[in-house]
Amino acid sequence: MTKKKLEVLKAYSEGLVSQREAIRRLELRDNAELLVALGDAGLSMPMPPENEIREQAETFAKLWRMG
Repeated sequence: MTKKKLEVLKAYSEGLVSQREAIRRLELRDNAELLVALGDAGLSMPMPPENEIREQAETFAKLWRMG
């Protein structure tokens, strides 16, 4: 893997580059290829910000209690 491709993957993993932009810059077919490339590089999927995760968890808990 080239240094440039690794830089794009790292930027995506850190949430600095969008999924669409990473796929375009790496000339990949789709998200599945991006996931494989991340795994091959030993990188993880980007995570949403902590506050967004907390809000999603609260929303899920409210919906769960309603059901």
